[in-house]
Amino acid sequence: MANNEGITNSADGSVALDDLAHDVELLRIIEESIKRQSALKEELRSRLKKRLGDRVTGTVNGLAVVEWTNESRVITLVKTVQDRFPDVARECEDIVPVRKFRLLPAA
Repeated sequence: MANNEGITNSADGSVALDDLAHDVELLRIIEESIKRQSALKEELRSRLKKRLGDRVTGTVNGLAVVEWTNESRVITLVKTVQDRFPDVARECEDIVPVRKFRLLPAA
């Protein structure tokens, strides 16, 4: 059944994306590329960090090109709050609706 925007909806609530099949395939290619690039990025960062050791700055031809610094962050340990103050933890809980987009495996 087509709605007034020309989009075909099925009885099961799905929407036909036939005219966007190229977009879906391109998204698959990009997602795979990002995975490979992320893995390479982590490999390169690990190699540089290993070379830096305890040092902060790395140089190439005498110029600083990387920094690896120590920083402190304040975090809330949710498990600790739940263990020590279960009533307060429950009072602070909230259910937030989210919509998750997933690219399903190719058929």
